[in-house]
Amino acid sequence: MLRSSSELLAITLVFCTVLCIVYCKHVVITSPKQALIGSTINVSAILYDGNKIASKSSYRFTWKNIDGSSEKSIDTSNPFCNWTMTYTKDVSHLGRQKLDVSVSEKELWLWIPVAGQIVDIMLVDTLSGGLELIQHQVVRSQDFVSTQNPVNHSIQLWPADKEFLEQNHYYVNTYWFQNCTYLGMSRDLDYQAIYPVAEQYYDIEVLIVASPYPLPEPTTSTTTTTTTTTTTTTTTTSTTTTTTTTSTTTAKPPPRLKRDTNETMHANAAILGINLVKAVREQQLRDRTNNTNQSIALINPLGVRHLSKLSPNDLPPYNCVNRSLIAMDTSKTYGFFHRRIITKTPISGFSSSGKNWLQHWEIINLQIDCKGSPPFKICTRWFNAPYNATGQESCQDYYEYETCNYNYQRYFSDSKTILFFIRNEVSESVNQVTVNIYEAKRQSQLSVVVVPIACTLVAVCLVIFGVAYYMQSRNRFTVEVADFNFGDTQSVDMEYKTFQQRLIDSMRDAWPWPRWRRYSQSSTDHIVETPSVSGGYGNGDVDSNLRYNTLN
Repeated sequence: MLRSSSELLAITLVFCTVLCIVYCKHVVITSPKQALIGSTINVSAILYDGNKIASKSSYRFTWKNIDGSSEKSIDTSNPFCNWTMTYTKDVSHLGRQKLDVSVSEKELWLWIPVAGQIVDIMLVDTLSGGLELIQHQVVRSQDFVSTQNPVNHSIQLWPADKEFLEQNHYYVNTYWFQNCTYLGMSRDLDYQAIYPVAEQYYDIEVLIVASPYPLPEPTTSTTTTTTTTTTTTTTTTSTTTTTTTTSTTTAKPPPRLKRDTNETMHANAAILGINLVKAVREQQLRDRTNNTNQSIALINPLGVRHLSKLSPNDLPPYNCVNRSLIAMDTSKTYGFFHRRIITKTPISGFSSSGKNWLQHWEIINLQIDCKGSPPFKICTRWFNAPYNATGQESCQDYYEYETCNYNYQRYFSDSKTILFFIRNEVSESVNQVTVNIYEAKRQSQLSVVVVPIACTLVAVCLVIFGVAYYMQSRNRFTVEVADFNFGDTQSVDMEYKTFQQRLIDSMRDAWPWPRWRRYSQSSTDHIVETPSVSGGYGNGDVDSNLRYNTLN
């Protein structure tokens, strides 16, 4: 009998192994990563056969917590199953919880395990969610906010936690802190404020207290005093009753303890990174009439405009210095949220300087300037002009700059519309600049035309002036011919002499020495030295007259 049982078990194991190899089924659990103690969560499991959801059959999904707090089996013909479970406060403990699901498939009369999986769920006693910063209905993904628009601080609870509070009709009280300064309490999960100063840091802390009982309203104390005086005499009895006086007194918040104030100041100083002693001394020098020992700049640094009205509360149940709850109530549920805010100035004042009308051979040189908080990221795109930006354009290649002072240089062969995408941490702007390229008519240079014409006119003037001067000089020149008869026949022998010869003759005549006569070439000398022929004919005078007449 024992041997047959062992054989049957072995056959069953082999059969299960073969089924697992053939089918290769696995199960996937969908569950929240964490859960609030006392809340109810929904988990689901889907059975897969390879990459596809398994076909319908007889399945058994067995759910259980590893600690044994809950267990349940669900039979279904579908390859998926849902289960709702509650982590009660009296049974469950905080920390990591393991949830196991195993799937069995019915073959003949046996339930054969085909798949299983274990997931971890973190069990917490505080509300989960996040503190969101919303501006212009846009959730800020980072800690940067604009100085120009209100900031809506909104607490977004996890859907399961929010459903838990609504189903149990919890009353929610929210306590707001800024830089470890208590601002007040509200019944809502949001709060609005404006941060006008750029490049500042703010630590926003929020404490949520959810209670099954409403928060008691501020009460008024009523004191009634009645005084009765009775005077009795032998004759008459006189009873005098004083009037009843009712006074209503509203309790005033007790003065803030100096120790609490100092703790707040030191915490704010640590957050702002300043010297507390130095700051207090400067505050005292500015206001010597103030008897307190606190700095307003540290209690409420960088005056923020609070748009939401917060109710004052004397003793918030939270110490922001050491970030701990003052007193916890087991019947209440708490939630703590923290967010840092960094203020930035949005982009504004876009301007471009440079030539917008260029010739074909010129290069575009534009100087782009704007205002805002650094760093800046700039991207450019261009389109054929004319073009009007629609706001749907996008740009991919951004370059980061520390200042919004950007020089854009580029060559275009035709007119373009350039889009400048400029953004920083809190804003983005798109601006367009149109550059027109035109064809200039080529003209000869002025010097090439003027210089030749001027030179030609000067030459013509000189020629005309020269001709006129020549004609005038010619007209003034007069040739005079004179016929002289000096009665001397020596003129017949006159011949042309050069200036040198005349000079020599003049010098010879000035010095009448005989030796000079020998070298003279004058015809007059020959005439003098030649003896006169006075023949019998007396022809001397006749020859002289003949020579004279011949000359004439």
